[in-house]
Amino acid sequence: MEIFEFQDTEEQTLLCLNYDFAKDWEMDREQAFKQLGRAKDVKRFWNYSTLFKGVRILVAYEGASPVGHLEYIPIEHAPRPVKGENLTFITCMFVPPKHRWHGVGAQLLKACEEKAREHTGGLAVIAYPDSLFMPAGFFVEHGFAVVQENDCAWLLMKTWQDVKPPEFLPRRYRTLNVPVGQTAVEIFWCGQCPFWAHARDELMQVAHELGERVTVREINTDDRAVMEQWGIANGVFIDGECTFLYPPSKTELRKALQAKMN
Repeated sequence: MEIFEFQDTEEQTLLCLNYDFAKDWEMDREQAFKQLGRAKDVKRFWNYSTLFKGVRILVAYEGASPVGHLEYIPIEHAPRPVKGENLTFITCMFVPPKHRWHGVGAQLLKACEEKAREHTGGLAVIAYPDSLFMPAGFFVEHGFAVVQENDCAWLLMKTWQDVKPPEFLPRRYRTLNVPVGQTAVEIFWCGQCPFWAHARDELMQVAHELGERVTVREINTDDRAVMEQWGIANGVFIDGECTFLYPPSKTELRKALQAKMN
């Protein structure tokens, strides 16, 4: 296994789409990206716009085939509701199911730590105790300690210098007021994750289908100042309730909205 560092690569998104690199053709890549619509370009623009802030992508290869990726950035520029200093923040790590349990994640994390030791005093990450995506147990097994809990998320850190623990940003959510009989929907999304960008587009389509009874407010959190203002990076709120903390599908959005409207 070899690991290479990139400033931008479409293979990061293809990995998250569970793309079959064993049958890798340009037309196949185009077909895979179709399911994301414009979100592919939104993600690439986010990568380009954060290059000077230090975002980097590690991709693990078995031969010529990518088998996993890890994205990291200085915590001061993290696209997540955290704050801290002198830490490298792991934004995202993903290993497709067929490549799990073969040490890919461990090797990516080791490579990230080697890079982080050159510039910062530790690593930080938001992970989830009951999820296959960014599983908290994996990071605990590799020397991370939980410093805070928030909703269903854990904030963890691993340090080699005396570093102040990171913190979650306080949530400052304010409900959208709408006329009686209307359903309020708010989506927070960041271009860092193409699936959240796609969920934004899916929501707009569903809201259009359901007509004037639905009022949508979208908050793009690419600007960290906006995220700090709300204390939220990604999420869907319906009538003031946090309904989705993961990027929902069009079917899930439609079902949730219809349930509120009935």
